Amino acid sequence: MPQPLTVTIRETEPTDLEAVQSLAHVAGLLEAGIAENFGRFLVAVHEGHVVGACGLEEYFGDGLLRTLVVEPESTRRRVGGKLVEAILQRARQRELRAVYLLTTTAAAYFVEYGFIVASRDEAPLAIRGSLEFKACPAMAKFMKRTP
Repeated sequence: MPQPLTVTIRETEPTDLEAVQSLAHVAGLLEAGIAENFGRFLVAVHEGHVVGACGLEEYFGDGLLRTLVVEPESTRRRVGGKLVEAILQRARQRELRAVYLLTTTAAAYFVEYGFIVASRDEAPLAIRGSLEFKACPAMAKFMKRTP
């Protein structure tokens, strides 16, 4: 297994948007809503280069973790885990009731962070109204976690 990558997790800067959109595009993730919610993202930076990102949209006391993405060269090096942990810390600081997400490929990964599969019918109305929720395919697993 590759060694963990030393990264700095930080708030986004406007100049990070193109890098995050590119990472999402390469990974085949939904790009809808990234620009509109970019101030709610964190990025992982290694040697001045954005190597990963993750967002936490907030909806009336609930959170939506979205667009966890890591550049292919940095996968399996704990970058995604550091981003998830930072997002969950943010959710705790903001005293969110729950954090939700949708995934087509990474349900087992998110189980490691305490998420459980739930019915889409359990999604709060505000989460259902998000661009992420509307654009995500019906086959995506809906998951939740209480911080």
